[in-house]
Amino acid sequence: MLTKDDMIGWFRAAPIGSRHERMLWAARKIARLTGATEGGAYQMLLVVLVEAERLPCRSIPGFSMTPDE
Repeated sequence: MLTKDDMIGWFRAAPIGSRHERMLWAARKIARLTGATEGGAYQMLLVVLVEAERLPCRSIPGFSMTPDE
């Protein structure tokens, strides 16, 4: 099983694009590694990113709870 840090790492490693595109890319990678569905991996990734964004001093480049600019 991947850790939360592993999932955040896959999000950070995603090619440049919109937040949604990067999350889809990371979710596909996570799904292949874990055997989860892409939808399930996307949901797991979203929860992990939201939790990480709420922690102090742990902003994730390319992810924000505000709409894309």
